[in-house]
Amino acid sequence: MKRIEVFAGEKVPEPFRLFQLTDSFAEPSCHIYMEAQIFTPDSARLVLHRSAHPHGSDQYDPRHAYFLCDLENGGALTPLTFETGANAPCFSPDGKYFYYFVRQFDPEKHTGSILFKRCALDGSGRVELGRTGPDAKEAQPAFCMYPLSTISSDGGRIAVASPLVRPDGDDGFPEHALWIFDTATGAVSVPVKGKHFCNLHMQYSRSPLAPRDLMIQHNHGSFGCEIPIPGLSPVQHVAALDAESGFALRRISASSDPNDNNTGFGIDIHLIRDDGTNWREFGWGRDGVEFCQGHQCWRGESEWAIGSTILFTAPAAARQELVETRAVPGCGHRGRLTGGICRNTLSRKTTPPHFLHFATDRAGKRIVSDYEADNGEWHLYLGELGVPGQDAASLQFILNLGSRKVSPWHPHPFLSPDGKKVFFNSSADGRLHAYALFLS
Repeated sequence: MKRIEVFAGEKVPEPFRLFQLTDSFAEPSCHIYMEAQIFTPDSARLVLHRSAHPHGSDQYDPRHAYFLCDLENGGALTPLTFETGANAPCFSPDGKYFYYFVRQFDPEKHTGSILFKRCALDGSGRVELGRTGPDAKEAQPAFCMYPLSTISSDGGRIAVASPLVRPDGDDGFPEHALWIFDTATGAVSVPVKGKHFCNLHMQYSRSPLAPRDLMIQHNHGSFGCEIPIPGLSPVQHVAALDAESGFALRRISASSDPNDNNTGFGIDIHLIRDDGTNWREFGWGRDGVEFCQGHQCWRGESEWAIGSTILFTAPAAARQELVETRAVPGCGHRGRLTGGICRNTLSRKTTPPHFLHFATDRAGKRIVSDYEADNGEWHLYLGELGVPGQDAASLQFILNLGSRKVSPWHPHPFLSPDGKKVFFNSSADGRLHAYALFLS
């Protein structure tokens, strides 16, 4: 890894130390999406990938590969995969194994298999644990696969997602499935499927006390099939405007036209048991005023989760808040209107709030987030977390990540488990790289 003294035209402030982790790659490279479990528990090693972007990779790109980055050995990079189509990586909770999946799809028939694999952190002992494929009776994966996986706190199950082949052979947008793989037997089940689960963001609870709890995202209205809320009418809003052109960067509306960029009342977030039972509701969005951005994470190993919301009364007053909440019983798709909800706006001391992507440390005591300033600059914020459900986060600006015009990729920052290092993506120097900011 290479020490960076000046970043995005500004000197890196003390006592921070900034390193570029992927300086040896000619291809664009980055870290894995910030909610993924790709760090060893000792905070010494993490997974990066080459020939990739912050939201995944090209499944047919033979240059794409995952690498182990050893921070205690100067950021040395060791290849972990060699197969074209390697995808959705994670570590076992004890840090002994690297799990990943291989997408094998026929681009003409839109069908294929998902292979489930495991190896040691030095790449040895590689085995195929299981697979889906043409012989699957309940469901068959379609033409692509979600780029993330999540592993249960006891290490017993891994969840991934993909579209499904339609039984009638229709090439239109299919249902999407949540796949659960058993790490011991390779057995696979499909506890959740449907047209509204196109962006599941599934995340197992980090708590050892809740190894079967899984947070999932429910994209209502993705295809004009909005579930109405009695007594409320969908409203159209522009979530953000480009200051110079007035172009709507995101429009939230209700429509029966599947070609419209619409979500009606927007997504909601559920907590389920990983066999598809015991649905519960988190208290974000779905009231016609507040909308979930589609980014959420667990607050460490606690039962609290943090979500980013869009709240506004007019386009110029758009607010992107960070709100923590706990799931409550029931599944009425009413979000913050669900009875018994407890919420706490963590970003209430920041004006204006424009927080997008974020993560906490393992203890749930520290949070990091990117921030899109009104002038188009990416900022990095760091904060301490107080009493869950009560205290605001002490979010403070710590680093300018450069102009979004120069570096359009999402920074997607996250913390090492011990909270002592921040990781983010940037193409501020002309090529996409992964960076590590040592906090002391």
